Amino acid sequence: MAFVVKDYGSGKLGNVTSVSTTVNSYARVTAATATTVTINTTTQITGDATFTAGAKVLLHVAATTSSSYKTYLGCYLLTTITNVAENVLTVEDNFTKVLPSSEFSRYYVQAIAVAEYRNLTLNSGNIITPPVFSASSYIGGVVAIMCSGTLTFNGGHISLSDRGIPVASKTLRPTTNNDVIKDTENYAGWENSDTHIHFMLNAGDGAAFIVAKSMVCNGTASRIGNVSTYGVQFYRGDSATSVTYNESAPSNVTNVGGSTILIAAETITNFTPRLIAKYRSSTLAAGQGICRCYIASETKLRNDEGLYAYDCISNPRRLVQKINFRGFGNGSAGDVTNYTGQLNNYATITAISGRKITYKNQTTAGLAQIAAGALVMIHWNHKNGTTVADAGRFILANVLSNNGSQLTIDADLPSISVSSYAAQIISIPQCNNFTLATTNAATAAFDGAQGGMCAIAVKNNCNLSSGIIDVKAKGGGAAYARNGLGVIGNAQDGDKLPIGQGHGSVFILAQNLTMNTNTKIGNANTGNNIRPYRGNNTSYTLAQQGSGANGGVAQYNGGYGGNGACVASDINDARRMQGAHIFILAQQITGFNQNAIGTSGGTNNFAGYGDNGWTKPSYLYGGYNGGGGGIDSRYAGGSAGWAFVYCNNAVSQSTDSTIRPN
Repeated sequence: MAFVVKDYGSGKLGNVTSVSTTVNSYARVTAATATTVTINTTTQITGDATFTAGAKVLLHVAATTSSSYKTYLGCYLLTTITNVAENVLTVEDNFTKVLPSSEFSRYYVQAIAVAEYRNLTLNSGNIITPPVFSASSYIGGVVAIMCSGTLTFNGGHISLSDRGIPVASKTLRPTTNNDVIKDTENYAGWENSDTHIHFMLNAGDGAAFIVAKSMVCNGTASRIGNVSTYGVQFYRGDSATSVTYNESAPSNVTNVGGSTILIAAETITNFTPRLIAKYRSSTLAAGQGICRCYIASETKLRNDEGLYAYDCISNPRRLVQKINFRGFGNGSAGDVTNYTGQLNNYATITAISGRKITYKNQTTAGLAQIAAGALVMIHWNHKNGTTVADAGRFILANVLSNNGSQLTIDADLPSISVSSYAAQIISIPQCNNFTLATTNAATAAFDGAQGGMCAIAVKNNCNLSSGIIDVKAKGGGAAYARNGLGVIGNAQDGDKLPIGQGHGSVFILAQNLTMNTNTKIGNANTGNNIRPYRGNNTSYTLAQQGSGANGGVAQYNGGYGGNGACVASDINDARRMQGAHIFILAQQITGFNQNAIGTSGGTNNFAGYGDNGWTKPSYLYGGYNGGGGGIDSRYAGGSAGWAFVYCNNAVSQSTDSTIRPN
């Protein structure tokens, strides 16, 4: 989805180390056209940043006139004011593309003058606090900051407690599809990514919108949100270390009515999850709307989807350069319909010298062969427990020549040791059109050196309606994920496609990709949300949960941080297999739905034993990256895989999907 950053602001407020309490100005937007917004200056709140030509303004759909209208709730536009004529602001971008003119009267929109600093340092004692959102003038509740240089958290805070929509007026903020909650530990997380589009102001706490060239965290004292609590990496609650939750009476839940936090920073130094204090210290009934946090950066952070969604700043060149994407293939394989045989040809790489690759053990099956003119993937996979930084790296290339043991390609390869990784060549069929309305499960299993990858390129239309690409049990050996993939699994790895412990991986390159609710990619049995079994125990203590590295034991959830491997050594036990990894790059996707992305660990042939998914967690007990819980160590679920989906246009996607075209 990738957060688009045009610039980091003008820096017009300069270098600041002591801020005012209110840094933004606020005004209700009473009318909007394609080029202008009209603001109400009578009830305007004035802060350090003002509505002047050349200044940044955040146009924010803050509240609704009726619970029937919530499609555009939280939508926003960050733009530049080009002219001010009394109470009419001319802006650089078209707000009606964010909120159509026909919908404007159904919502309350505010204009927020963004505080644009060169460098901002929040020292201890410095607290930025927005005015409480007014239920009569419909403004406030949001802090909006941009830094053209560095934003430094040095003990200071951005305090959002009780600054959102007043709880007494929570009808201004009705619940949405992404506000469904079971309990903090089991369900929080996947809705975070929605903040990329819907920057929601909750009933209870306020919201923070932060864009900076760089962000530095000095120590663990600073907070954004509720300054009396904090986030803990791989943890779904407030500052407590051991809290017992009960699904039927979630009295300890602190997600509802908490803060919304959006951070986009090119570099982030010394990040600590304690900075993210999105949870609300009150009971479930006190607020409305789930607290959320979204972070986009070019710096790698450990993934913690329950605490924050993690993404990268939009930079198309990054993907193009790293995987050498140059198109969707030449269509040389023609039109292929319901092909059930092996798609790919494989060979083990023994040496790389410049653009020459020496290989052995080439397979003979496959719709596409490793030969001159072929499109191939050069792939480095995890091999041992110590060298993992480049696990899953791949690059696309065309074969110029091949003598049977050495081929020459048309691309420069990254400097990755062949001896430290399981490096292989994978031929990719270049179809003109590809249709799959059946099951293709013929991918060769990864044998520790080659196989395990199902890859296809389609010049025109790739139609997977009712089609199944099944790579179940086509992955690596026992304890594969436990030893190697714990450091992989965030948005910065969007150019990696590892082959995990249990299930194989899928790569789809297509000009146009079509799918429906019957489509399954990855593990065909677990595209949907499966309920892992925990026995009859309806409550559990966080301190007792199984770790991701062990896949979850003794009725407890698998850990959220690591990519869990099975406790037992039997790789053939599908209950404990790590889920498939999926990479899709398409110009257009029609009918995208999350249930098509089968990244769950385990299989519902053993439904009730530790299954868990990546695109959305199980409705009850699945963890994101850790293994699902089981009734004991024998039934501990394998960890989830993950999916990266890149596209320029999404058509007719399901309502619960989170794909965001750039």
